[in-house]
Amino acid sequence: MFKSVQWKLVLIYTLIILFAMQFFAVFLTQALENYYLEAFSGNMETQGLLLANFLERYLNDAEDTHDIDSLVVEYSRYAGINEIMVLDAFGRVISTSNPEKGFLGQRIIQEEITRALTGTRSEAVRLAPETQERTYYLALPVSSGEKNLGVVYLSGSLEPIYRTLREIQVILLTGALLVIAVTVVLGFFLAKTITGPIAEVTSKAALIAHGDLRQRVNVRSDDEIGRLGEMFNYLSRQLEATLQEISSEKSKVETILQHMTDGIVALDWDGQVMHVNPTARTLLGLQPEVEVTVDDLEPLLAGEKITEIARSGRQKTRELTLPSQKIILASYVPFHSEDEAAAELLSGVLIVLHDVTKERELTRMQQEFVANVSHELRTPLTTLKSYTEALLDGAISEPGISLAFLRTMEKEIDRMVRLVKDLLVLSQIDHKQVKWNKAFYDLGAICREVVDEYRLKYRSEPRQVSLLLPPRPVLVFVDRDRIKQVLINVIGNSYKYTAEGGKIAVCVEQTAETARITVTDDGIGIPPEDVERVFERFYRVDKARSREHGGTGLGLAIARDIVAAHHGTITLQSEPQKATTVTICLPLTIREEETACANE
Repeated sequence: MFKSVQWKLVLIYTLIILFAMQFFAVFLTQALENYYLEAFSGNMETQGLLLANFLERYLNDAEDTHDIDSLVVEYSRYAGINEIMVLDAFGRVISTSNPEKGFLGQRIIQEEITRALTGTRSEAVRLAPETQERTYYLALPVSSGEKNLGVVYLSGSLEPIYRTLREIQVILLTGALLVIAVTVVLGFFLAKTITGPIAEVTSKAALIAHGDLRQRVNVRSDDEIGRLGEMFNYLSRQLEATLQEISSEKSKVETILQHMTDGIVALDWDGQVMHVNPTARTLLGLQPEVEVTVDDLEPLLAGEKITEIARSGRQKTRELTLPSQKIILASYVPFHSEDEAAAELLSGVLIVLHDVTKERELTRMQQEFVANVSHELRTPLTTLKSYTEALLDGAISEPGISLAFLRTMEKEIDRMVRLVKDLLVLSQIDHKQVKWNKAFYDLGAICREVVDEYRLKYRSEPRQVSLLLPPRPVLVFVDRDRIKQVLINVIGNSYKYTAEGGKIAVCVEQTAETARITVTDDGIGIPPEDVERVFERFYRVDKARSREHGGTGLGLAIARDIVAAHHGTITLQSEPQKATTVTICLPLTIREEETACANE
């Protein structure tokens, strides 16, 4: 009988009412008990404190106890106070409201009295020895300044309070039984109005489960049951559309997985491959549309146990280097089915592959950059320190030696200054702190100015320098000083690494969209394996010769960044011991963001 929903509703409804009434009864009883006890103890404490204040002056004279007896008799008349005792500082009874008990002159040893003798208020509830009733005991110290004169010890029976509480509990229990009886009757009829429509919905749902989506229920009311019937009808109408939507969402998820930039590999509990997206195939070097086996995933699964990862429920991440030399950050993420019964069969591990090759290369370059800066600064500083020590040790007294030392020190300081300036320029460009003063300038005029400066500088070591300019000015929208700095770096390298009497050719050309500067020399050239790296910061093909010429290894890096800031390109081609050509291309058109500057 109780397997029926109708009877279950009645039982649950009844139990809820019973629980609510019991909770209310317990809460009310406890609240009343606390209220009565606090009121009782508060009243006794008030009377005890008054008595203690009156007794203070009498206890100073322990010989006169007549007045103390009068006070005790007077206060014992208050209702609820069974007995009042006054004890001296040694715990002996000097007055009591019940002298017939024979406590006068005796020492009373109770925990609350002992604590009161130390100056601490104390209370206790226990059974009275004579009546076996629950009794409240209160011990209040009587003191004068820091001196303890005695104790006022009061006691009162709590039985009237508990009798009152028991009567209240009987009243609540009687009311609860009557309410439960009415609840059972009303619950039966109420449950019947609910279970009838539910039975109809159940039968219709069974037909829908077998594929008949035309089933509808009759809605007879506007309450929750009626709305349930309406929602059931709506469900049957929308079920087909929902199934189509689920199919569409599945297609979307598959599309997302197919086009994710991270690789996704899904493995089941047994380690069998469930899904591999195209990015994962590319990272692992697997052919598309070819079935992937566990053996193909050996680089990912080496040293890993899928069952342990799935069972642990914790994500695990590690970095791998694939045979293709790609560095992959692999995250092993366990997943489980929401169905607890099928969790062990359907759980597995999702492996997310993130290609961090570029990030690690960037980190390596940053570390190499820091190491290079440290090395470049350490070398001149070491030289300066050693020469300074030599001068302090006596070399300063020899003019010839000291002058040579100072010249060397000046040279090293100049090299450090150039290094710091170059680093500052790079930092400003990287952080976009450079103020570009762009305007239209003749590129040929800038090249002629730089070539003339180098001819004057290297007049003692002449080179055969040719400057080829177009018949008409080549106007470009640039920062003149920055472009001149690029040309100084490029043409300066040609002077440095071209022997005396060598040939250097500087050519300026204009095409339909760009202005091109070509600098060619027949110097020592650059090996093929170093051509791609000459624009890296601090990279030098021959570090010893670069230092001899005062190079910092930052010139071409600065040139590249300046040209890039002008939306141009700089390239280098070289054949060792034959020729080296540097080509700089700058756009002739002005970009939209530079139009405002051009109009000013």
